[in-house]
Amino acid sequence: MTSLNSIPALLLLCLILFTITACTKNGEPNAPTGQIAISKLKLKINQPDSMLLVGADTTKAVTWTINPAGSDTLQTHTIAALVKFNKAGQYTIKASNGAITSNTVTVTVIDSVWAPVYNANFSADEQINFTPRIIKSAQSDSSYIGFTATTKNSYCTNSRLEYGSYFDKSDYYIQFNGIFFVIPECGIGSSPVSATNDYSSYLTPLKPGTYPIHILFEGTNHNGTIEVTSTQVIFHWDNTSGVIISPTTLSR
Repeated sequence: MTSLNSIPALLLLCLILFTITACTKNGEPNAPTGQIAISKLKLKINQPDSMLLVGADTTKAVTWTINPAGSDTLQTHTIAALVKFNKAGQYTIKASNGAITSNTVTVTVIDSVWAPVYNANFSADEQINFTPRIIKSAQSDSSYIGFTATTKNSYCTNSRLEYGSYFDKSDYYIQFNGIFFVIPECGIGSSPVSATNDYSSYLTPLKPGTYPIHILFEGTNHNGTIEVTSTQVIFHWDNTSGVIISPTTLSR
């Protein structure tokens, strides 16, 4: 296993995971507490995969065990990790951080080399402007949460915001990883980049209650809660952090 020191942006992908939107066709984005949520179960050689030990204590390090060993490159970030494999085959992954030990998940790497996107870290003094919204069902009075996240700083016009988003039984987890480029050269001009996520495609409707929200950004885990009533959704959040949520109150 090789460890990386920097945090390259991952394509957390079809969920984030693209733009980390929900990758329900090939992954387990909504694993239960104590298990591994992972963006892809089938990938190519050298293709990044994003995973999270759901419900783990964010103050304790997670140990990731991959078998067979020796063909993976692993980058850890609190309770999450990015992994890629340099050889085709099947790999089992297990995670533990003391009180929690997950079941294994099996990832299949096919004999085809991934054509990478080009990743970059956020620029200095970056800030994420997080705009939540209510998504109402066209078939019923059910409603869901969605959001658009936008950088404060500007990047090349061919770049995108790379992030990951997971949900367990009560907690929302969002991780902003960096910027990725579709082609290595910059396009003409620059502008802030954004990503949109819609939980209505894979979560159950909102019910009254309080839901913790955890946003990982630039090495810091920011925590708050989402209070859901019959008429409002209220984000209780420290807006002095690097992630600014506005508006904090939505009408259902």
